[in-house]
Amino acid sequence: MTVTVHHLNNSRSQRILWLLEELNTDYDIVPYQRDAETNLAPPELKQVHPLGKSPLIEDNGLQVAESGAIIQYLCERHGGGSWLPELIRKTMSAISNGCSLAKAALGCGSCSYGCSRQSRNLAARLLCRLQAK
Repeated sequence: MTVTVHHLNNSRSQRILWLLEELNTDYDIVPYQRDAETNLAPPELKQVHPLGKSPLIEDNGLQVAESGAIIQYLCERHGGGSWLPELIRKTMSAISNGCSLAKAALGCGSCSYGCSRQSRNLAARLLCRLQAK
């Protein structure tokens, strides 16, 4: 099955295209152009995702948004087990669990951005530690 990438110019979806090439995974691109004056995503993107997010992929009936989540998903699903070392898989699982607990404790989904940002920061620190060893 082919992955569909909803690609917005000048966005993090460049990372997704690069990764799909590296994984040798078949994909189709649905291109979107930012407004030349406002630099905002076009309204057509909101027809695919309620927040008009890009990158966004569709794979086997599943939609995944946010570049970090897409990268993790693609590495797990199409990477043949060699793209995410075990330590990173366990760490990402713990981070995801922590974000879910925070959302449940707050009783809302409004912490998604903060959790995502904290997850990226934690992952970056962990990678630095791994590279130092």
